[in-house]
Amino acid sequence: MLHNLKQVWQPLVLAVLSGCLGTFVAWHHPLWPGPLTLAFALACLAFFRCSDLWPLLIPGLLPLANWSPWTGWMACEEFDLLVLAAATGGHARLAAQCSRWRRVADNTVGGAVSTAATVHADRLTRTSLLLLTVSWMLALVRGLLDVGALPGHWFEGYEEPLNSLRIAKSFLLVLLLLPLLRRGLQTAPERFARRLAAGVATGLALVSLAVVWERAGYPGIFDFSTPYRATALFWEMHVGGAAVDGFLILSLPFSVYAALRAPNVWLWLLAAVLALLTGYACLTTFSRVVYGGATVVLSVLFALLSNWCWLSPGCAQADAARRTRSASPGWRVWGNRVLLCVVALEVVVVVGLGDFMRQRLSSSEQDLGGRLQHWREAVSLLRDPGEVLFGRGLGRFPASYSQTVVGREMPGRLRIVDGSAGGYLFVHGTTGSPRHGALELLQRVPLTGDRLLLVMDVRTPEDAILNVGVCRRHLLYDAECVRTRLQVAAGGDHWRRVVAPLATGELAAPWWQRVSGFFVLRLEGPAKAVDIDNVSLRDTAGDNLIDNGSFASGMAHWFFAGRHYFVPWHVDNLLLEVLIEQGALGLLLFMGLLVMAATNLVGGRGRGHWLAPYLLAALIAALAIGVFVSLLDMPRTAFLFFLFAGVALHLDGRGFSSSADKACTSSS
Repeated sequence: MLHNLKQVWQPLVLAVLSGCLGTFVAWHHPLWPGPLTLAFALACLAFFRCSDLWPLLIPGLLPLANWSPWTGWMACEEFDLLVLAAATGGHARLAAQCSRWRRVADNTVGGAVSTAATVHADRLTRTSLLLLTVSWMLALVRGLLDVGALPGHWFEGYEEPLNSLRIAKSFLLVLLLLPLLRRGLQTAPERFARRLAAGVATGLALVSLAVVWERAGYPGIFDFSTPYRATALFWEMHVGGAAVDGFLILSLPFSVYAALRAPNVWLWLLAAVLALLTGYACLTTFSRVVYGGATVVLSVLFALLSNWCWLSPGCAQADAARRTRSASPGWRVWGNRVLLCVVALEVVVVVGLGDFMRQRLSSSEQDLGGRLQHWREAVSLLRDPGEVLFGRGLGRFPASYSQTVVGREMPGRLRIVDGSAGGYLFVHGTTGSPRHGALELLQRVPLTGDRLLLVMDVRTPEDAILNVGVCRRHLLYDAECVRTRLQVAAGGDHWRRVVAPLATGELAAPWWQRVSGFFVLRLEGPAKAVDIDNVSLRDTAGDNLIDNGSFASGMAHWFFAGRHYFVPWHVDNLLLEVLIEQGALGLLLFMGLLVMAATNLVGGRGRGHWLAPYLLAALIAALAIGVFVSLLDMPRTAFLFFLFAGVALHLDGRGFSSSADKACTSSS
């Protein structure tokens, strides 16, 4: 009786926890608190009714569920609400079902009692996850203690307490879904795997289409010489990073899956289009990391899929029988050959017809020298044995690196200040070399092709030069701009009204790109800092295009971006990233868990599942590109990485057929 009660209250507690946290976040949304809270409640209900849809919807909607350029949020995002809704509905359904049905023993898999080795593997997995969770929470606490404060508001940046929670949340969100993941793999492994693969492929299609849309409006779809690197829908890259790189490499195996396992011609044609779009997206990142990672993915998949059976002795006969039953029809064989040739041609066209990638390849040796220096500087942040063992804390690299390493300071800072007459924005410019770029204050504005009038209040103790304008821009790179430089004389504590006309009629943009305009403000010196307030940008009809120009709602509607210099924000190495934030113990636990995941796919229970090669290729490629980029400081990409690791740990190729457990988790 007590055991059955435990099976009810555990998911119930998780459901309540997820629901309360999601409601709290939604209610504090800077733009739509009421509608988003209602939407969160409806999503919880939808996931309660169809809890087994989360493997499809969460990866599929991942690229769309972030509106940072409009909300001003960096630590929290709409994707968090999606995951919390899935956790709330899924755990609530699990509690309701298991209160009516007898629990199936955890050591029953595939309708038979597990072996002692299987039980031991389960215990080892749970123990490892527990230890890594403890390390993760300890690093979170150390991060908050290092900054010496708790989060003070929703718009904190990368040097403030909320950044520790921003880094921590991806692993914790996957941990919250882990019971639902295990249940799905136990009760309906085939359905779970197919929905996960379809969800990842859907997310990959959205990102690839976003890359095509972005390039169509900026350098041009067939312009491969202009120095332009796509960022798609990963607004986290406003300070650089490898969010889109990591996502593409993690998702790429599922593009191959879609082409190889399409059940009919029409779905294969759809998969072929996805493959071509994915190839274009990967190639036009012009990222050496993506090129190398894609090579690893395809090489690993070729090796595994061509002779997957060699990894497990004694399965050759069964595998031969399986291949006979599922032999590919002629149309698939010839179609895949043609597709491979077209993708190869795509590579030749993108790399051969433009010189941007050749320029990047020619500078590889110089870039490697800079990267090695960056790593040495990053390791120097670990100052004593305690930090070597336990790390500096989650999310503390940007602040520690910028404040400790000489010549590597942030190119600028933004801070909301509460004054007697309301809030205003404090803008601190770069104090380093001009080669370190600058920080730009941004807000999305429509490109109306009209004459605009900029009005704002400025306070500065020294003479200052402000570069302001309106630009047609997706995120980091300007396509066209109308700018002006404003010289503001020192005024001590007195505010000065600044007025500047902007003729934006020349900012021609196709209709689908008219939303991709930014109002841009940058401090160019000689003053180190200025205060900004009451910003308005009016068109000829008198309508103000700027929202929250008084900063009374914090940074809502406002965003910022680095300009040409992103070094202080990223370690640019996955293992060093874990070492600096969680120490040697955390790194050991992290790598141990990944080794266990790979072992399960190669020689463990997951060995026989068709999903195993694709997961293994994704994880190996992620570790390969992790030599040169950080993956865990980009929350959505980190979530996908941990989700794949969680599935790899619990994947079981032997199936599950317990009718009692199926009844406990069946959809109504």
